[in-house]
Amino acid sequence: MTLVATGRAVRADDEIVADRPGFGESANVVARRHVQVEIGAAWTRTDPIDKLFDAPRPLVRFGLGHSLELRLEPPDWQHAQDAGVTASGWTDTTIGLKWHRSLGASDLTLRATLVVPTGSVGFTDEDADPSGAVAWSRELGGPWSLGATVSARHFRAYDSSSVSPSLSLGRSLGEKVGAFVEYGATFTTDTGPFHQVDTGATWIPRPDTQLDLSFGFGLSPAAPDFFVGLGVSRRF
Repeated sequence: MTLVATGRAVRADDEIVADRPGFGESANVVARRHVQVEIGAAWTRTDPIDKLFDAPRPLVRFGLGHSLELRLEPPDWQHAQDAGVTASGWTDTTIGLKWHRSLGASDLTLRATLVVPTGSVGFTDEDADPSGAVAWSRELGGPWSLGATVSARHFRAYDSSSVSPSLSLGRSLGEKVGAFVEYGATFTTDTGPFHQVDTGATWIPRPDTQLDLSFGFGLSPAAPDFFVGLGVSRRF
C-alpha cells in the first residue's frame, strides 16, 4: 500500500483516488481510457436560521492519457432557505482539464476550468468564469500523508475574484479505510474571509469504488456554522 496525494486514505496502486471529500482536491488524474464518476449530497447550516441542501454534486472525469484528464461538473441541485425565503435551482456547469506530474515522493496537478452559465435564475453567475487550481501531495512515511490545494476563480459578472487555499493531513486506518482532517479558506475581493475545518473518512469496499462521509465547522463569521456530507465515487 502507498499513501495517496489527497491525504484522505491509503491506496494500492490500482485503487480509485477521488477528488472528494474535502475542501481541496487530489493531486491525481484518472488513468487513460477510464471514466470516474463522483457524486454526493451535503447539508449546510449557514447560521441559526439559514440552511442549504444540495445534491448530487456531480463530477465526471475522463482519462485522456498517462497524465491528463478531462473534467465535467454538471449542474448541482440546491435547495436554500435564506432569511425565511426558500428557493431551489440548478447551478452552473464546469468543464476543463487537469494535468499531473510526479516529483519524487510528491505529486503535483494543475487544473484549468471554465464555469459556463447554465444554471437557474438566482443560482447562476450569469457569465463564463475562468477558474483553476494547483494541488500537491506527499507521502510522509508510515500511514501519514499531506496534501495542499490552492484554487482561484474570477467572477466576471461582478468583477471580483476569489482564492481558496487548503491543507489536509491524512492517516490510514487499515487497508480499506482512511481518515483526514483539513483546513480550508476563501478570500475574495469584496467580502470577508471564509475559514473552516473539516474531517471525515473514506472506505474502499472494492478497488473501483469509494464511499465517504465528512463534516466540518466554520471558523469565521462568513463561513457556515456546520456542514455534513456523504458520497460515492466509481471508476469504470
